[in-house]
Formats: sequence, structure tokens, C-alpha cells
Amino acid sequence: MFDQLILYLESILLAYGPIGVLMGSIVEEIIAPIPSTLVIMGTSFVVLKGAAINPETLITLFTSVVLPASVGVTVGSSVIYILSYYLGKEFIERWGKYLGVSWENIVKAQKRFEKSRSDEILLFTVRAVPVVPSIAINVFCGFIRYDIKKFLIITFTGTMVRAFILGFLGWQFGSLYQSISTQISYLEELSLVLIVLIVLIYFLYQKYEKKSR
Repeated sequence: MFDQLILYLESILLAYGPIGVLMGSIVEEIIAPIPSTLVIMGTSFVVLKGAAINPETLITLFTSVVLPASVGVTVGSSVIYILSYYLGKEFIERWGKYLGVSWENIVKAQKRFEKSRSDEILLFTVRAVPVVPSIAINVFCGFIRYDIKKFLIITFTGTMVRAFILGFLGWQFGSLYQSISTQISYLEELSLVLIVLIVLIYFLYQKYEKKSR
């Protein structure tokens, strides 16, 4: 079934070009089972298959893959951000006690990110790194109600770096892109689990420190 989904996505990319990349990037950003690397790597392989590296092909990579993918991911990320923004407080108030997280913790994190510029650099970096799952970034930014303008700028620019790296890999490694895409997706899933654990441990530690005072 998953192989059929891949073939279906590839047919869309071939038929619609950059528009297909944009739409595919939106869909893969919202629907978790679809590897977040599939559209970018698959498109670069199809579009630039066998082409030599030169200024013209690099421009094609940017216009046909990187730019539409960045727009698509930004749109898809905004959907997750908005859902987390408006539903985050209700979720924390209802389920946070079981996770050791309170809305007060979220507010503190929000204030910290509003004051620190280093956190903006951190968000850009994790957005640009292919193995960091973007859904974790989207949910986190929505929960802490991170400034929407900064979120959109960081998402778009960070994704451009990410898309260029993935697009170049898909182009250069040819038909191996499906295998590479799957491996990166596994690393993303592992990273997501680690991020969740780190966040929970952090909030539990903060709760313990507060009680011990």
C-alpha cells in the first residue's frame, strides 16, 4: 500500500511539476505517515535525473524543487501551528497533569523565547536539519504561541536549506532516494521520541525543583 502511495505521488509530481511539489509538501507536512523527505527527494530525482552539476541545473533545483517545497512546508506547518495554538491550552489543562506539565510551564517557555535571540537561531537550525521532525517544531511553536511572523520566516528560510540538502541528495543518489528517504524518516521518528522525552524530563525536573524549594 505504501509503495502504491509513493508511485501515486511520483505521478502527481511528474504531471504538475512545481505545483505538484507545493501541494505534495503541504500534504506530507500534515499527514504524518508520509515521509517528509519523499516529495523533495523524489522530485529532484525525476526532474534532474542524470543531469550534470552546473549553474543551470542548480537554478532548476531551486525553482522546481526548493522554492515550491519551502512554500508548501510553510503552509502545511502553519496548519499544525494554528491547531496547536488554539487547542494547546485546552490539551495541557486536561492532560498536562499526567505528563507533569502545566500551562504555567508553557507560559514561562513562551516568555523565554520572546526575550532570547539565540532561540531563534536554534529554531532555524533544527528546521534546516533534515533529521529533525518538523511536526515537533510546529506543535511546540503553536503551544508556546510563538510569534507567527517569526515562525513563518524561520520555517520558510530553514526549509529552503533543508530542501536544498534533500534535493541535492535525491538528485545525486538517483534511484536510491527512496531508501535514503526511508532512513531519514526513521531518524526523524527517533528524533521525535527523543524530543518528547527531553521536554517531559525538563518539565518534570522544573516541577521537582519547585517542590524542593
